Amino acid sequence: MATRTREEVSYLRDILEKKGLGSTRKLLLRILEEHRDLFGDSILEVGAGLPDFLARVPMAKRAALDVEACYAEAFREAGITFHLRDLDGQDLEDLGLFDIVVCTDVFEHLLRPAEALARIARVTSPGGVLLSHVPNEFGLRKMLRVMLGREESVHWHAGQPEWEDPHLRRFTDRGYRRFLALHFRHNLRLNALKPSRHERPFNRLGLPAPYCLQAGPTYLSTNDRELAREFRRRAGRRARFM
Repeated sequence: MATRTREEVSYLRDILEKKGLGSTRKLLLRILEEHRDLFGDSILEVGAGLPDFLARVPMAKRAALDVEACYAEAFREAGITFHLRDLDGQDLEDLGLFDIVVCTDVFEHLLRPAEALARIARVTSPGGVLLSHVPNEFGLRKMLRVMLGREESVHWHAGQPEWEDPHLRRFTDRGYRRFLALHFRHNLRLNALKPSRHERPFNRLGLPAPYCLQAGPTYLSTNDRELAREFRRRAGRRARFM
């Protein structure tokens, strides 16, 4: 398992505590609450960090997985099973199957994200879903400043030099769909359910915003065609952006 220095662990703790639940997890929580009948009763959050999200979900069986044990006791106190695993090199099959797997802001940190996705797919039940998100590091303002030589390329971890950037991978929406399709046949884009202020004018016109104005890709992935069809039906007009 990868090890981190005390300074790195402290830095990650600060990031997690400042971020809190975050806009993506708030969206996923709303989806799980509003469409409770579509999903099963077991959930695993991969790269969970803090117990804030799992403490709020309406599922009976809740489990968390992380590469660090900083908050293991906090999960246990909240009645959530905690597993210490490294997605870059450790299998998950012994954890059993889950109806819902959540993985937000994780794949960009991994050396071998495709192997991690395969591990996640193997613990997602045949009729289950993966709810995932990666950041968009190609924002217009940031990219312009990089091209003009005014900033380094580190986007989300201010103060970290390029050679220490915790983000090892960069995803476009197009590439992220191809990535998810390695193991999930149906991938529904959720961004229109939480559009950024830059995206809203385009959405009102029925057009996708340029990627440099979008939030990071957020998807519901499943191999269950009927579940995907029903969720798309419920999303209605917004499903056109998935």
